[in-house]
Amino acid sequence: MKVKICGLTTLKDAAMCEDLGADAIGLVHFPGRMRSLDLSEIADISSSLGPLTTKVLVCAPKDSSDALEMLHRSGVDAIQVYSLEPSDLMELRKLGVRAFRVVPPERGLASKFSRAASALVFEGGTPGSGISYDYSEVPLDCCERGIIAGGLNLSNVHLAKRLHPYGLDVSSGVEKEPGRKDPELVAEFIRRCRE
Repeated sequence: MKVKICGLTTLKDAAMCEDLGADAIGLVHFPGRMRSLDLSEIADISSSLGPLTTKVLVCAPKDSSDALEMLHRSGVDAIQVYSLEPSDLMELRKLGVRAFRVVPPERGLASKFSRAASALVFEGGTPGSGISYDYSEVPLDCCERGIIAGGLNLSNVHLAKRLHPYGLDVSSGVEKEPGRKDPELVAEFIRRCRE
């Protein structure tokens, strides 16, 4: 199972998550969100990490051209979007871009995006709120690669893990304060995902 640590805001935290074995890190460019960074800051963090750690830009581009510009300016490996239609996602994938689409845990929307996206990120509630939901409602059978996100922490990671998703995505559940990851929580979250 893959593990993505999202909402990183510092070089130090990104290096720590990489050293502890995260498969991917999420860097948010979403003006108004607590963990949002400028694309130049994201580029600095992204360039500091090794080639085996996937750097993911979390954003809401207007269209595929906007997504490509953000991708190139940030220097990341993949893009995770809260916007874009299937046709935009297919266009990005034809250009070799790994494009993840965030969807609520609803079968209809999952089916709409399942063929167009490289992976679906299922998230219930408000993104970044740390509020959990009933992970058993996630329609993982709708897609080849489903990632469960939203409200995950050490007390509920087992509920999502037992569904055998492609990956788990955590942010506030491994923080000591908003935007600052706790090494012990990160290490334990990754350990539980992999045991």
